[in-house]
Amino acid sequence: MFLLRYKRDGEPRLVVIANAYSVAHARLLAAGLEPGRFIDGQRVSPAAAARFPAWAVGKVLTFKQLAGLAKKKPPAPNLGRRGANAAG
Repeated sequence: MFLLRYKRDGEPRLVVIANAYSVAHARLLAAGLEPGRFIDGQRVSPAAAARFPAWAVGKVLTFKQLAGLAKKKPPAPNLGRRGANAAG
């Protein structure tokens, strides 16, 4: 997953791209969204990617929207059920 920063109408914007191989590939995928003037992009860690809701992927977001996403807790990891033969 990649997070791309753009500037549109004098304000910063962000685009989250899920299935890209590089920043350049993510930019190509975001081009149809008309997000603005490209500033930079970076790969998002799997832990950070888990915090993005599905609706945010492929959207042009404001920093205010992104801040709202950052306040939410990531989903709890699924540790699975311990079997009767599990040591412990």
